[in-house]
This record gives sequence, structure tokens and C-alpha cells, in this order.
Amino acid sequence: MENKNSIGTNILCHVAILVKDIRKAVDNWAAILGVEKPNIWNLPDAKTVPSFTRGESGDYTDCQLAVFDLENAKIELCQPGQNPSPWKEALDKYGEGVQHVSFVVPDRDQANRALEGIGVPPAYHIGYWPTTTYAFFDSKEQLGVEINIKTDEDNTEKIASLIKNL
Repeated sequence: MENKNSIGTNILCHVAILVKDIRKAVDNWAAILGVEKPNIWNLPDAKTVPSFTRGESGDYTDCQLAVFDLENAKIELCQPGQNPSPWKEALDKYGEGVQHVSFVVPDRDQANRALEGIGVPPAYHIGYWPTTTYAFFDSKEQLGVEINIKTDEDNTEKIASLIKNL
């Protein structure tokens, strides 16, 4: 029976790790995991993936990512650029290491209530990919790490509406 006080899943999607040198980190992770190196890519612009930190649209195109798709979860490496971003903010404040753990949930409202129930403030960063919405919550005090709540949904119309105002 599902616990309505939970986020609605106990399946980990990914762990995001902030690094200063993504190429070095990719080489080292690939070596210890015995897997091929994933592509390194930059986050898309705000007209492709509208994203907002504390309500403000940002340019995160200088953030580089690489994703290791493992059998049971993903490892997402992120090297922030110089532009202000949640990733740069965390790297500057805490240094290299785990920034967040991510879960794909069936009901965003239920997940938000569960987090609120343990004292986590509302999401401070939200982004809209065409088929996924993600939100970062500052849950370090409650969970020891930030949490990223993702929902699978069609954001085509929402993105079209948001980019009109950018």
C-alpha cells in the first residue's frame, strides 16, 4: 500500500555530482566502472529548456554535463560555467561532490507535500524539458543533500507559453 506521506517512489533516477574538470571526471568514472565514456554536452538555451532559479530565467548554456547510464541508476556529472546557476552556486559554496539525488515521481503535488511535511522549503529551481519537468529543493538540512523531483509530462504547450515571455 502506497504511503501518501511519501514522495511516491523509492526508485532512484540519478545522482548528480559537481566537478571542476568534467573531462578528468568522465575519464576516471569510465575507468573504474569499465564502461564507455559518455558524451559531454552543454545545457540547452532558455528557449529550448526554460529554467528558472528563484523565479528568474537563467542562461545555463555554459554548464557541461555527462551522464553514465548504469543498470540501476544514472550518474550525472556537471561542470558549471561562469554564468550564475544553481550548479555554480553549489560548487562555490560546498566544493566538488554530490549536489542532488533525483527521483521521477508519479505525482508532483504529492512529492511536494511530502517534502513540505519534513520542513523542506518550496523548489528554488525548476526546468521544463519537452517531456520532463524537474525541480531542485534545498533539503540539505533535512536530508543531507538536495533533492531533485522529476515528473514525466508533455511540456510542449508550457514551453511555448514560457518562451513568449523570455
